[in-house]
Amino acid sequence: MKNFNFYLPTKIIYGCGRINDLKEITAGKTERIMVVSERNLAEKTDTVNNVMNILKDKSVSLFLDVEENPTFETIEKGKIIARENDIQLIIGLGGGSPMDAAKGIAVAASNTGTLRTLINMDNLPNNPIPIICIPTTSGTGSEVTPYAVFTDRITDNKCGYGNPKIFPVASIIDPELTYSMPENVTINTGLDVLSHSIESYLSTDAFAMNDLIAMEAVKIVLKNLKNASHKDKSAMNAMAYASMLGGIAITHGGTILPHIMGYPLTVFHNVPHGRACIIMLPAVLAFLRANSFIKNKIEILDKLFEEINGIEGYLHTHGVSCKLSSYSMEKSEIDEYVKKVIVKGDVKITPAVVTEKDIRDIYLSAM
Repeated sequence: MKNFNFYLPTKIIYGCGRINDLKEITAGKTERIMVVSERNLAEKTDTVNNVMNILKDKSVSLFLDVEENPTFETIEKGKIIARENDIQLIIGLGGGSPMDAAKGIAVAASNTGTLRTLINMDNLPNNPIPIICIPTTSGTGSEVTPYAVFTDRITDNKCGYGNPKIFPVASIIDPELTYSMPENVTINTGLDVLSHSIESYLSTDAFAMNDLIAMEAVKIVLKNLKNASHKDKSAMNAMAYASMLGGIAITHGGTILPHIMGYPLTVFHNVPHGRACIIMLPAVLAFLRANSFIKNKIEILDKLFEEINGIEGYLHTHGVSCKLSSYSMEKSEIDEYVKKVIVKGDVKITPAVVTEKDIRDIYLSAM
């Protein structure tokens, strides 16, 4: 059996109504807290107000300026607030964007320099401010990972960052917080779980224990996503659990080509992250069927999808086209995307030899 390391320092608190555990978790010497969230969540649901009420005995700074795909500039704004208020704990409340932003602010506020500089350092001079994550979507798994993704508007790149020091100290996964998700958000975030769970399963960093977690997440999504999108609470509870499992899986197995090939679709065509990744999955799987050295795993996935009319057939049931032209992408853009993709670490753990020509051909096959 392959050697492996498994490390997950995050305390996981799962269950309906568990948001109320936040009071107990923050009891004690932690008095100055920053809640990082998004204005849309604050305005359209009671979630932010409820959290603020739970923390009413604390000094709480609320930062709602997080956009979808948080930028370095947003992190710098949050950093200033965290420093001015001498924040002791940061809570990321919302989807992947607020949770990632919370991680970025935690790093930037405790260190000298901009986050753009800090994420390129081998070692952080100072530990980040501790983080608690509270997801309100079932998708990114950021609540249990040491990863965050930031958008660089100067270079038009999405910049992934990984550091064990940004593992949340605790995560409250309360499925009831996901019940207000619109149908399209439920689908897009659920497809993110599906894509990155499959990717971690196929990664060259995968190992037997992680495969069990990744495949369980895949099976839960296939069984529950359709009903979850129709507001079935039992299915939504299952999707919150699957999101957590998927996060654990990518923590140890990482993501491969579909994720990194999907990034340009998000940056240049505003395709939601989860949808962008899953769009690329069929074309990448076709490439891996012919070129990978783990064809047994591809066969296992193919058999799983055969029961539901294949992966493209399954995606069509969720209204997802896998044709890049459906998202206004043009062939003239491909060469630029190839240059952005080939240099990323996701390529190195894809289970095949991958060249620039291969990436170009995969994009073309999906047009």
